Amino acid sequence: MATTTKLIIGNLARQKILGGVNAIYNAVKLTLGPAASSALLYRTFGRGPRIVDDGHFIAQVIEPKDEAEQLAAQVFKEAAEQTNKKAGDGTATTTVIAGSLINGIFNRIAETANSYAISSKFNLKIICRQLLELSKDIQKRIKEKSKKIETLEDLEKIAIVSLNDEVVGKVVAKIVWETGVDGFVDVVEGYKGELETDIVKGARFPATPAAKAFINNPKRFEMIIDNCPILLTNYKIDNDAQVRDIFGKLFQKTSKLAILAPDFSDQVLMAMVQTCKTGSFMFPVKVPSLRTEQFEDLAIYFDAKFIDKNSGKKLETITEEDLGLAEKLVIKDVEAKEDAVAIGGRGSYEKKIAVGDKEMIGGSPVAERIKILKEQINEERIDSHKKLLERRVASLASAVGVIRVGASTSAESLPLKTKIEDAQYAAKAALEEGYVKGGGLCLKEIAEEMEKETTEKNEAFNILMKSLKSPYEQIQINNEEPFEIKDEIIDPVKAVRMEVENAISVAANLITCQIIIPEERELSPAEGYLEIAKQLKINNMILAKKEGILKENLNEMAADYEEKIALDNG
Repeated sequence: MATTTKLIIGNLARQKILGGVNAIYNAVKLTLGPAASSALLYRTFGRGPRIVDDGHFIAQVIEPKDEAEQLAAQVFKEAAEQTNKKAGDGTATTTVIAGSLINGIFNRIAETANSYAISSKFNLKIICRQLLELSKDIQKRIKEKSKKIETLEDLEKIAIVSLNDEVVGKVVAKIVWETGVDGFVDVVEGYKGELETDIVKGARFPATPAAKAFINNPKRFEMIIDNCPILLTNYKIDNDAQVRDIFGKLFQKTSKLAILAPDFSDQVLMAMVQTCKTGSFMFPVKVPSLRTEQFEDLAIYFDAKFIDKNSGKKLETITEEDLGLAEKLVIKDVEAKEDAVAIGGRGSYEKKIAVGDKEMIGGSPVAERIKILKEQINEERIDSHKKLLERRVASLASAVGVIRVGASTSAESLPLKTKIEDAQYAAKAALEEGYVKGGGLCLKEIAEEMEKETTEKNEAFNILMKSLKSPYEQIQINNEEPFEIKDEIIDPVKAVRMEVENAISVAANLITCQIIIPEERELSPAEGYLEIAKQLKINNMILAKKEGILKENLNEMAADYEEKIALDNG
């Protein structure tokens, strides 16, 4: 059956865009600042409701019923999604800037009425270009105002502002400080009813999910694999029969399997998706840049046997003994290339060694491997080779922070876990690019400076300056009384920069749309019955009104007749 579409043009199209934008904007803006409002959200698969004050989560569950508004909402969400993807924080501020900007421009269109289309002063294509140019200038000014994180106390300020909790903020800042800007912090559920932290040794290596269908943590654009056997090979997996025959026999001993290989064909990935539907979960991980010695390092970390095509070992001969094991694998699917992180590889644990009749604890295989690599570094004379060896040691000996979030109920622990995740990303972003004044104050000051310095002010400039001040103003509105932005309230430069870039980008492109072509949604039988019921109600109302008019006319006729008789009888 061919897909049918709707065609919406001009003012009606802009109304639909504004409807989709404001469905998200009006809810998310209430979550900004220390007096943030919480939202009670539904959860799928009967998991019960949850309470959050995270703008990103709130935006994700809002889906307008109208098809055209839904399209606009999906595009509008991309601004916050991109900020979350690249900075891990600042989603609510992104939404507020973009929402304010779109509303400001559409209000000006309404004010100019029919003249805007022929006025060069308010040409939307020109305004789009002007906004994107101004965005570059604003981002440059943000960087100029930045200061580096010099102490743990500076980092604590970032985490405390993000969490709005001094005690938890200090815990998060400390573990991010210890793991560093390139470190990885894993936030998991705890079982002791309190916050616990730990530093464990992990491994890092370049990898990506083989397909988006296997991303099971969409908020963070991650494929997360827990307590899973690992297969390492430099064979390209390009035969879907392998999924059924070779990997199928492994599922007699396990219900899931992670496969690290250079590449996977589309047919194989489709076969893996089908396999997952049967309850045997497969996680294809692409590692095209790994060299043989890096595969061997990972084989030691996972305590696996490397299936090397150059050694003559065949995939068909794989057995359960060839598989390694890891407690957790996190593989990112983002534009900026980020290493995958492995935690709790079987080879990272100390081994028990039998010495005569006694059993003693020996070093882990990973520790032994690192010792050998360090000896090779000392003997190596070529700088480039030495750097490669140092990189391999760093990959095997990465520090991974773990924060275990425990609380009395899931309604309490889930929002806290989400906020801690955002806070640790904010802290890492601050380590990376520094910090600026928080609470919207940095953007407010930039807007005021630009207003004083700029002589030629156009429509785009005036509306954008007002939108830059909107996060600060919204915080004051949400607080219901004047709120002083103190020196300890600071934000990561990276988050503030991404807020501006993504908000302006989405707004600048949305305002140029005067045509919407959504796919027409097919009504369900229940909706069809509802439409019939509505029509019957309308018909009944019309019939009742008709009967009422007829009765009223008859009564009037009867009254006139009685009056005539009375006059005749004089």
